Amino acid sequence: MPCRPLSSQVSQPAWLVSLLFASLVLGCTPLVPPPVSSSLPPAPTIVQPDSPFQLPLAGTATLPNQQTLTFVRVEQDSRCPSDVTCVWPGQAEVIVTLSQPGQPAQDLLLTQRPGDEAAARSVNGLTVKLIDLLPYPTTGPSSPADYTVTLLVTQP
Repeated sequence: MPCRPLSSQVSQPAWLVSLLFASLVLGCTPLVPPPVSSSLPPAPTIVQPDSPFQLPLAGTATLPNQQTLTFVRVEQDSRCPSDVTCVWPGQAEVIVTLSQPGQPAQDLLLTQRPGDEAAARSVNGLTVKLIDLLPYPTTGPSSPADYTVTLLVTQP
């Protein structure tokens, strides 16, 4: 059988199908990489005892002794909205988890009430105190992801 040029061996419909397939693949490939998901937890914050620090929801702080504190959730926020007059100021409760290598993690419930020291818990030689919870409530909508705690860790 004599050799024929390559162009005559490939039928025109096959060539057209190949071109359409290549166009489809290249046309569906994004030119810009997809955005990085914002659901990743924030990077750990390195803190020193006796210095207040802030943590966003799901944020973790690392202490010099390799212990970590993680802001897990707002358990309750019944504080009086700033744009309302209330008889009772309300309270806020947050859960933070204290972890250290070789020990089971401990959930700490910190309650913030005006004039009350219940916002502090002592464990493993540390005292963890809830200084503030932001944003302060209003009558408008808010998202749990917006919460940030200010904590103070002391070593008695």
